Amino acid sequence: MSVDRRSVLLLGDSLRAGGTEGQFVEVACGLDRARWDVHVSCLRAEGPLRARLEAAGVGAWSCGRGSLKPSRFLPAVWGLVRYLRVHGIRLVHCFDFYSNILGVPAGRLARVPVSIASQRDLGDLRPPGQQRVHRAALRLADHVLVNSEAVADRVRLNGRVAVIPNGVDLARFGPAPTSRLRSAGMTVGTLSHLRPEKGLVDLVQAAAIVRRSHPQHRFVLWGEGPLRPRLEELVRQLGLGGTVELRGTTTEPEVALRQLDIFVLPSVSEACSNALLQAMATGLPVVATRVGGNPLLVADETTGLLVPPAQPAELAKAILRLIEAPALATALGARARQRVREEFGVDRMLARVQALYDRLLAEVGS
Repeated sequence: MSVDRRSVLLLGDSLRAGGTEGQFVEVACGLDRARWDVHVSCLRAEGPLRARLEAAGVGAWSCGRGSLKPSRFLPAVWGLVRYLRVHGIRLVHCFDFYSNILGVPAGRLARVPVSIASQRDLGDLRPPGQQRVHRAALRLADHVLVNSEAVADRVRLNGRVAVIPNGVDLARFGPAPTSRLRSAGMTVGTLSHLRPEKGLVDLVQAAAIVRRSHPQHRFVLWGEGPLRPRLEELVRQLGLGGTVELRGTTTEPEVALRQLDIFVLPSVSEACSNALLQAMATGLPVVATRVGGNPLLVADETTGLLVPPAQPAELAKAILRLIEAPALATALGARARQRVREEFGVDRMLARVQALYDRLLAEVGS
């Protein structure tokens, strides 16, 4: 091992399919092994993304005890402290809510030179008690990494915040090699966890509006989550069984996106949406709500259309505009792809993460 290689631990919550988890795996697989001795752990190192780590030769181990109750949390902290000391970890980078709460205190106790916490949402989705605990973990960290200026505005930690937007694998996400046949109608869709903050009820209601004048078009929702029963019931109530389809989780989002003609992100809270960036990289015209970090990704009328949140009629109006103006849709999609290629490639994200590691370690002489 080269003496210049420094040991870092990347710590996540899990390896399930999700935006934060996807970025965690991108960093774990993409760090330069000539410069970094990479260690990877999760509270539960389980989920479909584990296969990608293993394919890249990255091993991941579970450091949690299944609960953050003191009887299980404290042994997990001390187990992580021992690991950090034994392996000479110089920097620990925590990616999510629970990993911040576990990893930052462990890093302090093990006297790791640099501990980085992360906030990758607007911080408004958890109960007040959890928000207080999370803010305490962020304050304890040496630095906090966020994925958009909208999140940085919420964190406010006196210069200890770095903004590094999410990165997209441009070799994986790109337009379909041939144009889709649209004679049977267009397909409007989204990829999302089925949770209330994703605004999917608004999307189903917008689909009902679109169907009144354009019954030949279809809507598909990829993803799973606690909102599925409510969405299924709403589809039944509105008589949209032949119009809206809930397709469940996909492990190939690049394939799902190439089956769409229009991508919609109707969230009421969003930081830096991976699905939105992936859709833009695919060259799809996008409709997104004007919340959080979305306006930092989508320039209204240039790389997509922005609409107010929680207004199904406005959402439907924007979708109908793209359906009825295919030249506009094509132009928006092309400009969206170009912007992602110029600013949001995964290589750019990895370079910025590694530069942050270098700077923080240099500041502590490590």
